[in-house]
Amino acid sequence: MRKLLLTFLFSGTILSAQEKFAVEYRQQNEANPEKVREFEIEMKQKGSGGSFKIGGKDLFYQLDYANGISVFSKIETINNDQSLSTANSSFAIHMGGEHKELIGNQSTESFSQDVILDGENYRVNYPFKNYEWKVTTEEATILGYKVIKAIAEKEGITAWFAPEIKVNIGPNQINGLPGLILKSETQLKNKFETKITMLAEKINLVPKKAAKLKKSKGKDITSEEFKKLQEESKEKFKNSFSIGVDKNK
Repeated sequence: MRKLLLTFLFSGTILSAQEKFAVEYRQQNEANPEKVREFEIEMKQKGSGGSFKIGGKDLFYQLDYANGISVFSKIETINNDQSLSTANSSFAIHMGGEHKELIGNQSTESFSQDVILDGENYRVNYPFKNYEWKVTTEEATILGYKVIKAIAEKEGITAWFAPEIKVNIGPNQINGLPGLILKSETQLKNKFETKITMLAEKINLVPKKAAKLKKSKGKDITSEEFKKLQEESKEKFKNSFSIGVDKNK
């Protein structure tokens, strides 16, 4: 069967017949078992035995959409495995910054996100990415909606979109298809070849709460400027850690 049907280069100008909705996604991270085994062998050779579980617990996110504005945010859940001391601890290290909800704006074809880095508030702005999607003939059903498989080879992303829900958005910053993305698989090129799967588990076409833009307290910067700040922050952290180790000798 022919898998590849058409190649699309969509922009953010697809008009929406769906005025508002809310979707809940489950995120699962799965490492390549072979890469995990290689890592275990490497650790044993260095004197660190045992097995390693890579990926962690499932995470949950919500995508709210209304009149061209989308809000993608993490759903906070209670971890029953945490001890009281851990659960109540106010200390946390956010390497790369503490990221808040992601705002998408169809009219400006851009995303923005409040981030706290080294105690400073920033509003990081990202343009919509022009994925070169290859839409296939493969179909499936998710939450009662017919979905079509599409592939963005360069980014290592496979997505299933619902043509019935005519918005070109999906989880996180994945966009550019003629329908809401209900499932995505992103293959990372990291040490463990981690695959990140985002799957819609609930959808509400008549949500009580509508997505809307919030006033930001952060300084507006580009994604390139923020990357530079992240690198500087990492260097500061490394230097402070090295100084602390030297003092304890």
